[in-house]
Amino acid sequence: MSVRINLGKWGSVFAVPSCVVDEHIKIAGVSQLKVLLFLLRNSEKTYTYKEIGDLLMLHEDDVKDCVKFWVEREVLSELDGELKAGKALEKPAETEKKQEQVESKITVTRPVKPDLITAAQIINGDENLRALLAEIEASLSKPLSSGGTSVIVMLYDTCGLPAEVIVMLVNYCVSIGKTDMRTIERLGVKWADSGINSIEAADEKIAQAKRSSENWSRVKYAFGLSNAGSPTAKQLEYSDIWINEWRFSDEMLRKAYEANVDTTGKFSMPYINKILKRWHDAGAVAPDDADKLEKKPENKKVKKSSESSYDLEELMKIE
Repeated sequence: MSVRINLGKWGSVFAVPSCVVDEHIKIAGVSQLKVLLFLLRNSEKTYTYKEIGDLLMLHEDDVKDCVKFWVEREVLSELDGELKAGKALEKPAETEKKQEQVESKITVTRPVKPDLITAAQIINGDENLRALLAEIEASLSKPLSSGGTSVIVMLYDTCGLPAEVIVMLVNYCVSIGKTDMRTIERLGVKWADSGINSIEAADEKIAQAKRSSENWSRVKYAFGLSNAGSPTAKQLEYSDIWINEWRFSDEMLRKAYEANVDTTGKFSMPYINKILKRWHDAGAVAPDDADKLEKKPENKKVKKSSESSYDLEELMKIE
């Protein structure tokens, strides 16, 4: 007599590491679990991030973020584009001891947008969210795409931004001509990370952004940089210091720019910052003040390498 056990669907199973449930399930999102389960189930196959995204109804970037989530927790490891079992799986006995060390080094990853089904479920269960989506469509003067809807749901549900703050964020983006959802998502996540969770905080953040933009416009005009493009974070920081903190006029900004170019032959924001800091520390507020400060005493030998009093070798070290 032969004996056979009919396991049905249990006849085809795959292993899920216990640490996924014991240590990570409370912080892992739906999309992160979906990606991990897919990878474990298809461990012998090769897929691109886009292919996985298409199969799971996720954006390619979200799949990358999900993989990064598990790599950071050492459930997976990535080497030369190939995913393998991480240290948490290779050395289960040390998992608990190493977990605290791993979590202390983990940087916050970008929140993952919900898939279409999850987003729809969240929207159906929240009347305030439905009203928020309608208001944002009115602000943008166009319907939200499925991806755009997922962004707003993520900012509201995952990031925890209040509806009124999201509306202010979107209206600000409209005012500066940046209505693409990638910009709205990027700024929204930054606001959430910075604790911008009230109308007052959002007002201050928007006012600060406008001041920084105006300061950069003044600096760009003073330097003659008509085609400078979008400023970097460091350029905005320099502009804020020079104008808001040190109170330099456009004329002084131009003078520092010319001193920079005349001395080095190239444009350098750090170099200009060094010059302006010298002037600020010495109390120079007008071009004549700067001229007197930089004028060399007649009894000192002029350096052959330059007619400027700036220490070129020292200043070049800052670049």
